[in-house]
Amino acid sequence: MTRVTIALTLLGLALMFVAYAKGVRVIHGGDVVSHMYWATGALFAVALANFIAIAHLARAERMIQQLRALCDKNGIAYGED
Repeated sequence: MTRVTIALTLLGLALMFVAYAKGVRVIHGGDVVSHMYWATGALFAVALANFIAIAHLARAERMIQQLRALCDKNGIAYGED
């Protein structure tokens, strides 16, 4: 999950740079539609990366809660850093 999130974030960053370059070309008379496609792609890549990161965090929180319950059940101390 972490690798996918990092990959999508980097992809979104790359798409953002392309969208920025296309946007600069729009200022100088370039194609607006091309800029919008690249900007939309960057937006979706970053949004998907954030969604995956949140899902991964929720899964990790559930695992931590299960671990704490097992530690309590078995009398094993755990620390709160």
